[in-house]
Amino acid sequence: MVRFAAKVYGQFSVGYSTRNIDNLLIGWRFNAAALGFYKKAFDLFALTASQLTAPLNNVALAALSRLNQDHDRFRRYLASSLSMVAFIGMAASADLTLIGKDVVRLVLGAKWSESGRIFEMFGPGIGAMLLCSTVGWVHLPIGNPGRWLRWSLVALAFTVSLFLAALPWGPDGVAAAWSISYWILLIPGFWYAGRPVGFSVSMLISATWRFTVAALVGGIATAAIIHGGPLSGSPASTGAALQAISAISALFITLYLVAVVLLHGGIAPLRQFATLLRELAPSRGASTPATESIGK
Repeated sequence: MVRFAAKVYGQFSVGYSTRNIDNLLIGWRFNAAALGFYKKAFDLFALTASQLTAPLNNVALAALSRLNQDHDRFRRYLASSLSMVAFIGMAASADLTLIGKDVVRLVLGAKWSESGRIFEMFGPGIGAMLLCSTVGWVHLPIGNPGRWLRWSLVALAFTVSLFLAALPWGPDGVAAAWSISYWILLIPGFWYAGRPVGFSVSMLISATWRFTVAALVGGIATAAIIHGGPLSGSPASTGAALQAISAISALFITLYLVAVVLLHGGIAPLRQFATLLRELAPSRGASTPATESIGK
């Protein structure tokens, strides 16, 4: 038990180092102002993980821990859970790439517009970041925190290498390095994590590719529609910014959901998402049957 806990907290320490070494590099290479703008953009980037996947952790870990001796059901539930993370994460990634600059301007004010520009480099990596953050859903239920720790050390070395390579391009380059690192590490991370239970790369791709394509198509279509129009410029007021955010998000979400339904040939993902929402509702938080139904 002590060894298990030590490895888990070792992984947390490595993860903390990974999430903060970029601040050290930017503060060392540039100045406090550049670090301030970058940190505000990163905080919004990291906020998506705490708000979107944190509520799923207890549900997923509890269910997968009950299935750790039944690898077939474990793989099915994991694939289903990753589908839902991709459904939410890829949509958030594309939408925040489109509206992130306006969101920063709305929340923090016009003086933080530089942070909004940096956040545009973080946006494309949000979906991959959310999926990468669920690697622990494989390692912990099957009792392999040591493998999780070893993978985190590999991810730390790779990510820091990208930071150093991107540093000449300033905070924008480091933000882009984050997005690139998550997309590159996604498949190797799940390949390594899934080997003990037979969860293959093809299963990961099968569970997530439709949502990735739908987000890409919806995002490109939305950008093309608003290009050159009144929504494409920088809003002059808070009210205009809020209106632009609402209009762009509504357009993207509509296009995204249409693409999801077409790629899946039905509304099954929407029904699955509705089931998940019911499971996470406070009045149903302790319900077991709903948790089991997600994996079917």
